[in-house]
Amino acid sequence: MRYLLFSSLFIALFFACTSSNNMVIGPKTNLISFWRTEIRDTIQKNEYRLIFSTPKTNISSICIVKQSNGLWKGTIINEFGVKVFDFVSTPQKCELMNVISFLDKWYVKRVIASDIQFIMEIDNPKYEEGIKSVRVSAQDTLSVIYKNRKELKRLPDGKIIYKNKKRAINYTLIRIDYE
Repeated sequence: MRYLLFSSLFIALFFACTSSNNMVIGPKTNLISFWRTEIRDTIQKNEYRLIFSTPKTNISSICIVKQSNGLWKGTIINEFGVKVFDFVSTPQKCELMNVISFLDKWYVKRVIASDIQFIMEIDNPKYEEGIKSVRVSAQDTLSVIYKNRKELKRLPDGKIIYKNKKRAINYTLIRIDYE
């Protein structure tokens, strides 16, 4: 009887110490999705009013985005119909093309491409910065913060605000609905 008690205690202790098959290894994935279907459609074309602001200037434009073959393709056009640039975003990189001359500097393009990639790919499980970011939901506002340098907010009215704190650049996206 004593051996039976000892062996059952040993077996219970052994099974308590073994790892389960459902253990998550690596970075913790966030379950809160940033993009809602009423804000961004993965099938149809999406149009947003884009307000780009720095401490010295505000520029308003229109951003047109569509997902095609897993890539986010888009264009930024100012309100006079002049194309500012086109972009293609993937979880690995974002590339700017056909950039207007005053923005066609490698350091400016690098910052803008990084910002657009963060905005477009934040929910993609293959996007490393999205996985490592912290998501905080308070009073119907979802904030995604990455290393206290980048912050993406979804407000209750559907407005998207992105802040590049390192460069003091803000992007505001407001969905344009033609109904």
